[in-house]
Amino acid sequence: MSANLTFNYPREKTCCFTGHRIVPSEVYEQLKQKLREQIRFSAAHGITTYLAGGARGFDALAAATVIYLRDREALPIELILALPYPNQADKWPESDRRLHEEIKLRADGIVTLYPKYSDGCLLARNRFMADNSALCVAYLTRRRGGTYNTVKYCERNGVLAVVFR
Repeated sequence: MSANLTFNYPREKTCCFTGHRIVPSEVYEQLKQKLREQIRFSAAHGITTYLAGGARGFDALAAATVIYLRDREALPIELILALPYPNQADKWPESDRRLHEEIKLRADGIVTLYPKYSDGCLLARNRFMADNSALCVAYLTRRRGGTYNTVKYCERNGVLAVVFR
């Protein structure tokens, strides 16, 4: 992992997000509302730090929701991005790259795990987030892949998982 990896937030006050890269348009607004409700609820119960992995889809929606609630509703929360490597958005569509850059600018902090892409860096990012969280909020619709494995990892390691389907 990279030398700039520092994370000094209490695990018991931290929530991470994991989810699919594609959020179908027919569930987007409902998912956004569920995220708002869950973040308000968890913030009312002591969660102050939210970790997002900086990916497209659910990660971006969750990060944007934290920013919205922090800025528009003045919730005392902060967003930390846990990026697997600095240039993860380079090959994404332009609209996704713009959103990624906007989220990075508005995040309260960024942790970068590796200096460049390498095998296993996405798994390492997911485990880093789970290992530093008491709560995981997930968008999970299938029983395979990185999101599924992250939720199972959380459950095996004492991290409460709230799953949206």
